[in-house]
Amino acid sequence: MELLRTTDNLQLVPALNLCRERCLCCRNSRELTLDIVRFNSKDNCINDYGTPLTIILEYESVRFWASDCNPAAIQLIRSGLFPCAPKYPTLTVGIHMLDFVTRLFLRISPNHTAWCGTLEDYLRSQSYKLQGQDPLRRRFGNALHWFNSLQAATEEYVSGLLLQPREEFIRAHHSVESTSDTEPRQEGSRWRGVTVEEVEDEDSPRRSQDVGHSEIDVEYTDVNVTETLTRKRSHDREEEESEPQRPGIPQRPSEYLRRRCPICFGGDFDREKDRLNWTDIIVCLDTCFTQRHNSQPHDPPRAHPDSFFIPKNDVDAVEERVDAAREATSRPVKRAKVDEEDDRLEPGMMLSKGVLDLCGGSFKAAHEFLAKVIPKGSDVTGLMALLCRHDRPLWVVNMTTPGERQHYAIALLERLFAHLPPYLTVGCLYDIGCQLERSCLKWGLLEEHLDNLVFAISVFHAFGHQWACQIIYHPRKCERFGLSDGEGAERLWHAIQHLIAYTRIAGYHLRMYTLDAQFHSLNNENLLKMGSWIQRKERLLEIRRVENQRELAETGKTVALLREQWQDQVSTQTRPLLSQSKNKGKNTVLECMRLRRAQKALAGRLKQLQDTIGNPEAAEYEVAAAEVDLPEVTENYEKKTETLRKKERALGVTEKSQLHHLTKSPFISKSMNARAIMMRLRERLRARKFELERLERSYRKQRSDQRLDEHTENSVKRRDPGIQELARKYNQLVREMRQLIILRRAPRNAVAPELIDTLTLFNLDVDDAIWQDMGLNYDEQEENSVPPPWLADEKVRKGIRAMLELDRCEEEHERLKVEQQAMQTWFVEEWEVLKVAIDVTGELLIFTVHNMVI
Repeated sequence: MELLRTTDNLQLVPALNLCRERCLCCRNSRELTLDIVRFNSKDNCINDYGTPLTIILEYESVRFWASDCNPAAIQLIRSGLFPCAPKYPTLTVGIHMLDFVTRLFLRISPNHTAWCGTLEDYLRSQSYKLQGQDPLRRRFGNALHWFNSLQAATEEYVSGLLLQPREEFIRAHHSVESTSDTEPRQEGSRWRGVTVEEVEDEDSPRRSQDVGHSEIDVEYTDVNVTETLTRKRSHDREEEESEPQRPGIPQRPSEYLRRRCPICFGGDFDREKDRLNWTDIIVCLDTCFTQRHNSQPHDPPRAHPDSFFIPKNDVDAVEERVDAAREATSRPVKRAKVDEEDDRLEPGMMLSKGVLDLCGGSFKAAHEFLAKVIPKGSDVTGLMALLCRHDRPLWVVNMTTPGERQHYAIALLERLFAHLPPYLTVGCLYDIGCQLERSCLKWGLLEEHLDNLVFAISVFHAFGHQWACQIIYHPRKCERFGLSDGEGAERLWHAIQHLIAYTRIAGYHLRMYTLDAQFHSLNNENLLKMGSWIQRKERLLEIRRVENQRELAETGKTVALLREQWQDQVSTQTRPLLSQSKNKGKNTVLECMRLRRAQKALAGRLKQLQDTIGNPEAAEYEVAAAEVDLPEVTENYEKKTETLRKKERALGVTEKSQLHHLTKSPFISKSMNARAIMMRLRERLRARKFELERLERSYRKQRSDQRLDEHTENSVKRRDPGIQELARKYNQLVREMRQLIILRRAPRNAVAPELIDTLTLFNLDVDDAIWQDMGLNYDEQEENSVPPPWLADEKVRKGIRAMLELDRCEEEHERLKVEQQAMQTWFVEEWEVLKVAIDVTGELLIFTVHNMVI
């Protein structure tokens, strides 16, 4: 630190100041012969500030005296050199050179052998004679190793000096306030917003809900939307009154998080003006299996003073808790028998079991015990990182299992919430976010944090999910994720890919130290560019906003209509699908018979009430009671009658048919199975159409957009064989139904459906034969019903896309303003804390360092 002060952060070249005479006051004096390798400058190449303009490589050998009262290391560091050993060094390297090599090795794979070999070859070409077979590599590597450790220790020491001034600043500028004023929502309910329509708050001013045909050219302002289609996952707890702030509860993110990302965590979250209505923090999770480490004896422990890694013991403890929770909830319980193939909504989820199963089967990451790498020969199989939305890593864990186990993600999220105030909400983008949320609800994981946690899927991986899953979890379709893409981890893995070969064979602790240094370097570079990052995002945001406003105007549709259609689309495309079953026909017929008995009972009750009212001899209280019950019984009778009519029409029989004769009819069973397959086939084709619309609209794409389009197309077409298999299975059932009609084993006047032409299967026009329900009565609607506008009207589909994009643009604009203010708030605090620290500890610091040197 003294050297940095006297040389103005190494801008000046320090003079060689070594003791040339023996110290008489110390018996343990020793004369050392030392080789010096450093960058130096010619005397006539110094500018007015003392900074060298031309750097040359210098190698020389010197003799000097060292003792206990004047150690060799102190003398060399005063002279801008760093020794390879503390007491008896034989080589010292210029600190300028070590600093240069450190910065170089942050951008390329660390290679001491190549650097030293180049150095030796260059010195030999300059007629310097180096003794020994390995004159530089070992000693140079040792000097670089401990120089990097000294750099990290110095930064940690300076951070420690700022702790007390920072605490005083916080006490002076942040008064203790109750957190109840900033609670975002009722405690105990977890919900997801899907932007479907607008709801007004009683305390907020009215906003325009419609954009009429004559108002389309004006700026889009209907964006402050809240959700009506919400995911409620309440614990059925009574509403709790907000408690006053208790001692020990943090009122802002920890200093660790504020160091990691001042933009995300540096603002005043306890102030209403800085709070967002949905996710206060956006993070992303991802895994990299190329960052492995080969099994070998561990090197001596060496930990970075400000490490990103969660200790292995903490990760193992989380794994034990996760396994225990799964074992505890996997015990068999008594419940009603359910057809294994039935599709149903899972508790707390907005998606059905069938959709979630298909999403889980599409990603290897969802199969925890599927080996992505061969664990043999590796003690670390990969890395999982938690990053903020600015691509800045927050925490990292070493993975030791062949597959992507969920306890790694749980450990990272638990560590994040431990450093956050309890009232902040976190939006988590993860490649398989739907599966992680499903596990949390199923096994009770992260139970204490689910009220403050919202899951979504990253943009690049969204197209591998089912369309119904994209409707709920795609960050462009669900609220308060703005334009965050969740792919920051992919950019991180790309930035450190040059370390793959080095860290795979390096020592266990050296590998983590190298990665920590790399993460710190990336964060520092990222912070310097944060202002321009916000400016660039605002420019791109404005371009996207103008484009979508133009698209919305071209549709001529009102926003109210589009929100209504979007709500209808979400509810239609996320409902459970009918499934096949060998007892499907029998169960449906039995259900019709049960409904008929219930209808007859209600008809008898209705006649009884009508007779009572019309009987002049009935008591007055009996007539009054009958008049009260009559509307309810009439309504129930009408509902049962309508339900029975739909069920019987779905079977393809009339009310006069004897249903009990059809309970074992093979035609009825095949008809219901064909109906279930048709429903699934239509939904899969619809999803494919909506996904491929992105490709149909693409033009003048940049390379990054082209890669996303290619990925989308490949993801969609990978599911084509499954769709074709459904079509073949449906055609086989139709052929069997026709055969039963020929054999007269089908109900009278039964009609078999038409076969599907697999060659034109993917055309999916509105008037295609696949939408005809002859022989199936598929959707239980009137025969002359028309497809909904969100499916059949191209302008409505285009308007929905533009509306959702505009909603995300407004959210991004709001978040960018908050982040800009957070950056300014953090910088003001850092500046004030630094000034106080200089005023209070400046002279003491210099005195302390001087005493250490003496």
